[in-house]
Amino acid sequence: MNLNSDNKIIGGMFGLPETVEPKVATEPHQWKFIDDSNLLLANGRSGIMVLIDRLAPASVWMPSYLCPTMIEAVDQKKTNLRFYEVDYNLHILSTDWVDQIQTGDLVALIDYFGLPLSSKVAGLVKGHGGYILEDACQAFLSEHVGQYSDFVLFSPRKTIGVPDGGILVSCCNVKFDNIKLETAPLVWWLKMLEATINRREFDQYGGDRRWYRLFQETDAATPIGYFAMSDLSRKLLLNGFEYKKICRRRIENYSILAHNLEDIAMFPILPEGTIPLGFPIRHPRRDQIRINLFQEQIYPPVHWLIDGVMPMEFSESYRLAGQVMTLPCDQRYGSEDMHRMVSSVLKTLNNERGNLQ
Repeated sequence: MNLNSDNKIIGGMFGLPETVEPKVATEPHQWKFIDDSNLLLANGRSGIMVLIDRLAPASVWMPSYLCPTMIEAVDQKKTNLRFYEVDYNLHILSTDWVDQIQTGDLVALIDYFGLPLSSKVAGLVKGHGGYILEDACQAFLSEHVGQYSDFVLFSPRKTIGVPDGGILVSCCNVKFDNIKLETAPLVWWLKMLEATINRREFDQYGGDRRWYRLFQETDAATPIGYFAMSDLSRKLLLNGFEYKKICRRRIENYSILAHNLEDIAMFPILPEGTIPLGFPIRHPRRDQIRINLFQEQIYPPVHWLIDGVMPMEFSESYRLAGQVMTLPCDQRYGSEDMHRMVSSVLKTLNNERGNLQ
């Protein structure tokens, strides 16, 4: 008995699938995360730490607009952490910083919201002897992933209902054969599993939101280290999801939002081969709009809050961080849910305009 579109919440973590049946086997194995040579870790940030250990770069370069957890994976006592500027439109306008790259440096480029990274910047970095780490945590199913990078990092639980998982892929001659992993801390993992089960039950039957409290606790306590992905998540990745169906639904939902909210969309047109994380919008009064949406049971996340993390000199990144939020358009929802969300957003915007007159 699923909750209907009018009273179910939109947004939040994914629930564990109800059943696990062989599904991927009926599809071509085009998904880059399904390969025995990949390093299957407990989470994405551990992938950054392991890669830095493996390469021992003099410097790690990261964009001025990022998820702060990426920084947690860098031991700044051993490695020099440097930033390059990303502007309000997520463009890398200046490449002067590339001249400072030393051979063997690691440069992280992010597939923001599932979109492709800059092939121009990737080429310049490689020309200076640097390695490219493509952060595809928001581009789990996008077709363009891996074209210009040396390494790819995936975080499947941002896209599907697995309790844990980070996947590090090598696209170059650096391999991970000799890396030994241990089991992730059991208390942490069991709470993650409980959260995904609770979310599944909540979506089916309603009730309290214990899953949200558990998610907050486990996310804050995420271990960073040589920790392996659980067997459950491995099996789910292989057999638990119909990826082509997920791709179609995300694109269809994105199209509905883009058609109705074009004026505030960051990317009104979705590039070919891009499977979106969500539908990012920008507005100067983002925080008030978001609060109003919360009251309508719609929970758009902010990607990302960088206050106190990024140097203030990156003013364009701060401007974006203060105005952007991501409307959910994932496979859990259909056209009715998208139109409900459009109606709520437009109502909120109209109220905001009325209050300003």
